Amino acid sequence: MHPADGARADFSQARMIRDGWTVAAPLDLGPQVPAIFAIGNGFIGIRAETGMDDLPRVYLNGVYDRVPIDYHEGAHGLPRGGDVRLSVADGTKIAIGIDGTPIAIDAPLELDMKRGVLRQVVQHGDATITLTRFASMAEQTLAGCVVDVIAGASPIELTIAGGIDAPRLATPPADIDDPRITQAMANPWREMAVSADTIPCRADRLERSGFTVVVARSAPLQVRIPAGETRRIPVLTAYVAERDTPPDGLAARARALVGTATAAGADALLAEQAQAWSAIWAGTRFALADPVAEGALRHGLFQIAQAVRRDGRGSIAAKGQTGEGYEGHIFWDAETYALPFLIHTQPAMARAALAWRVAGLDAARQNARDLGHEAGAVLPWRTIGGRECSSYFLAGSAQYHINADVAHALRLYVETTADLSILLEGGAELLAETARIWLSMGWHDPARGDAFVINRVTGPDEYTALVDNNLYTNLMAAEHMRYAASLEQRHGIDPGLSPAERQAMLRAADTIFLPFDEARQVFAQDDAFFGKQPWPIDSTPPGKFPLLLHYHPLHIYRHCVCKQADAVLAVATLPHRFTPDMRKRMLDVYEALTVHDSTLSASSFATAAALAGETDRAARYWTDTVLTDLLNLHANTGHGLHMAALGGGWNALAFGFAGLSTLDGSLAFSPRAHPVAGDYELGVQFRGRAVALKVANGKATYTVDGEPLDLTHWGETVTVGATPVTLDLPA
Repeated sequence: MHPADGARADFSQARMIRDGWTVAAPLDLGPQVPAIFAIGNGFIGIRAETGMDDLPRVYLNGVYDRVPIDYHEGAHGLPRGGDVRLSVADGTKIAIGIDGTPIAIDAPLELDMKRGVLRQVVQHGDATITLTRFASMAEQTLAGCVVDVIAGASPIELTIAGGIDAPRLATPPADIDDPRITQAMANPWREMAVSADTIPCRADRLERSGFTVVVARSAPLQVRIPAGETRRIPVLTAYVAERDTPPDGLAARARALVGTATAAGADALLAEQAQAWSAIWAGTRFALADPVAEGALRHGLFQIAQAVRRDGRGSIAAKGQTGEGYEGHIFWDAETYALPFLIHTQPAMARAALAWRVAGLDAARQNARDLGHEAGAVLPWRTIGGRECSSYFLAGSAQYHINADVAHALRLYVETTADLSILLEGGAELLAETARIWLSMGWHDPARGDAFVINRVTGPDEYTALVDNNLYTNLMAAEHMRYAASLEQRHGIDPGLSPAERQAMLRAADTIFLPFDEARQVFAQDDAFFGKQPWPIDSTPPGKFPLLLHYHPLHIYRHCVCKQADAVLAVATLPHRFTPDMRKRMLDVYEALTVHDSTLSASSFATAAALAGETDRAARYWTDTVLTDLLNLHANTGHGLHMAALGGGWNALAFGFAGLSTLDGSLAFSPRAHPVAGDYELGVQFRGRAVALKVANGKATYTVDGEPLDLTHWGETVTVGATPVTLDLPA
């Protein structure tokens, strides 16, 4: 939400939140409903079927096509192709008939987050039909719907059908040039023949990327149900996708999955799903005094857990598997906004996403060569398969900070979990290769006292481009180089850097140039940021936001305005680099210049404000980020949920209000009261132990499940075990 509209989100508006575990809504509540009620398991993502939109429903994480990128005026090194995640054949639809009459499945949706299922209850006369949909967290190729039917005073003839719909593509509006929406293209899917069987099956292939997707589903059935009796029937769908693999082998696997799951039975499948989610929630412990706020935050965390592929062959797309937005691309958002939550609560999921990044190192090396670097690796701004997919380098490929963002996430994972295997299995090499880039593009400038400067980059704030000494980039690059250079000393792992490289990185990190504005007494977002004309935010019509849809990029670049102030993101990410007074000054200055056109913005401001002790301001921004999709605040949730905003709600609570820090390998908190959520509890995983913090009545209470450990509370070191330790919050 931009400040020009004067509106603020409020939890009283979140009418879909029934309690801390349940989200419910009628089908016609708004265009955001199919995405909000999406179910998934990291591989399969299924939008809720409402009949209110014509977007496809089923997406597979890591399955994409390659499309050419055409330039009227090209240049050396620009990407010539891109990845596009496409919807796949839909084998999840359910068609129910009773006594020959089709039944409209138009009942309200109820998302049970505790058990990981989506329910609808339909009445037909005195017969009751309950549909319980799930995407299996135990078997990531399986989704299903358990149909429970209770006959009334008369027997009924029940039929269940559905078939498998061919893949189809969304049709974006022709008059909208929105880079956040998948653009129109011809359908590239080609159906392939598969052998006949009692279990229906369909195979489709993408010739350019080589993916074949096979879907199998339960056969249609007809059954007579005597009066007053109940039948429970599982309708199951399996998806198998591989590159350059004959379809018959994939079809055999998909049919076997359906057959095995059918034999297991509906009770076992639902129990297995509930057990899997129980384990997830055991690691993701939190509670808020306000049940609506708790349910809203839980919905975001539920969707992130559904979005991450757990076999290392994918990560978290900007929209997860909940819609068409951003062509299914994975951005740096995953490491900066979603992975911190998983690192501290579901480390195995986080490790899988990091392993996907490590697997993309060769593509990042080639990307560096395309950009003119003779050594090192440059990670892509947007991708699925590992190659850069951005055709607009000014705001895309020039975002070199992504190297440091991924390095930061790797460091956070290692320091929090003490799991060095990710480093031994390519992570250390990734750290070294991506750190080498800073030495090749930065230099020690005699005019700035021999400080290390990095010129012509774009920071996370896409309303400034190709600047010198972006504050966020320079700070993160320094942290990256220092960590890579000290890896052998810290962890006994040689990343492959020469002594000269290590020395050069440490010197660059120690002398990194940080632009400072004397008049405002804050760090400048870049060398030239405050020298530009301020954007007239207050006089800009509300209908002209977001600016990127209404003004040419050059017009925006010439003004002093932030889509999301990456200088504030620097405060939120590296608070130890800013004094408390500086944090507040940074907030005051950049808040007046930020239009929050990005869904990434509010959580950074919330975290930074909480770290500055501005808890009321932090709570307002936290509310905005938690309700981003539930209230469709940016009017594009229909194209998919915003994973960064969903993760940002947890980040602001944990790193902002609770003051969580694990970056130096020790556990520290600096908790504050939350004026909107009320009393809160937060559980994190730290080096194999479950740590719980409760903030209530001006006090913080800590417990540790496992061996006692030393942690820091507002700078005071205390030993905590199973017996609660209660300490005062600062006045």
